[in-house]
Amino acid sequence: MTAISARTIRADIEARISSGELASGDRLPSVRTLAAELNVAPATVAAAYRELRLRGMVSGRGRQGTRVAPARRVAPTVHAELPDGLIDAMYGSPDPEHLPPLGPALEFAASLPQPRYGGPLIAPLLADAARSRFAADGVDATNLAVTSGAMDAVERVLSAFDLRIGDRIGVEDPGHIPVHQIARSAGLELVPLPVDEHGITPTGLEAALTKGLAAIVATPRAHNPTGAAFTAERAQTLTNLLARHPATALIQDDHAGLVAGVDYHPLAPPGPRWATMRSLGKSFGPDVRVALVVGDEQTIHRVSVGLSNGPGWVSFILQRAAAFLLQDPATTALLAETAASYARRRNLLIDALADYGVQASGASGLNVWIPTSQEQPAIAAARSAGYAIRSGTPYQIVPKQAVRVTITNLSDAHIAEIAKAIGTSHRSQPFAASM
Repeated sequence: MTAISARTIRADIEARISSGELASGDRLPSVRTLAAELNVAPATVAAAYRELRLRGMVSGRGRQGTRVAPARRVAPTVHAELPDGLIDAMYGSPDPEHLPPLGPALEFAASLPQPRYGGPLIAPLLADAARSRFAADGVDATNLAVTSGAMDAVERVLSAFDLRIGDRIGVEDPGHIPVHQIARSAGLELVPLPVDEHGITPTGLEAALTKGLAAIVATPRAHNPTGAAFTAERAQTLTNLLARHPATALIQDDHAGLVAGVDYHPLAPPGPRWATMRSLGKSFGPDVRVALVVGDEQTIHRVSVGLSNGPGWVSFILQRAAAFLLQDPATTALLAETAASYARRRNLLIDALADYGVQASGASGLNVWIPTSQEQPAIAAARSAGYAIRSGTPYQIVPKQAVRVTITNLSDAHIAEIAKAIGTSHRSQPFAASM
């Protein structure tokens, strides 16, 4: 008979939640009741409940009891249909009219010899192009890896940091949904880092660091969902706070760097463990699943070993195509035009909303963030006008109502219509008060 452990209890309850046998709000047996039923120590059940709580599967404790938490998982959107044929202002994809043509890049990539087993994991052409780009921003690219997108990089780096279940990780709030999900799935305790229009707030970071953070994940610019971007002053202030905590590992996700539309002001790593990644999907197209990852020697070595033992490498066809585009003058010019176009559309929406007394923010990237006490009416009004926009609730750890509008698929006329729809349904709130 297999011994019952905290892990087997946790796995059984998680399976029952996933299958629907246990629904949101269902109350689990008390620790002592389940321990007696299973003939195990109460501490064993308590440990299982703690893991479930850290993974976001259950909530509550003590006299209130432990209950199945509301589902926070978000269905994959790669194959999702746009609701009711509405115009897309919700999915965060780049403007297809502003993506470089892939034909010449792929033709160039396919003309080179196929890689062989046992060879390098990174195409030399891409390694050279990546190091040149990082060097231009003053980032040490001595240690380099290539992953299949930014979230693949985040997951692999967190694994390389060798964090333990229950370790605390600082994540932006609001922040990128997959980052929150990856951290929860790893059994890490999420500590919210409040965000304003300049990114993580100093007071929020300082308070979080006092709890003892094993790592933090920060977005220097094009923050999803708010569009926040570090200024030089904000980055220096946060760097100074982090410097007092050298045991805290630092991940920086510059996922839309080439089209963010603002200068790069990163944080300096406080200690020996760090990684910075740049995904190319927002710049070259969502299917260009390439992210450039630099970091300390041990972290990048572990990431590389994980790749070698798993998928082996990211396709050299994609790597060489990415290298071609990174070094192509016409693509470089197009990226500058794209960044300017996104900035113009963000500002147009922010100004149009202001005419209705609605305060919004979007300093960089692809989105505009609109705090509001009328989240669902705003979504419904936009839908009635023919547009799909995104609820801000799933991005947040401490829920405060807001909506996110992706501007990359919108014309000037679309922006005016969305602003009117939101404006007529909205009660104005200050940005900082709603973050």
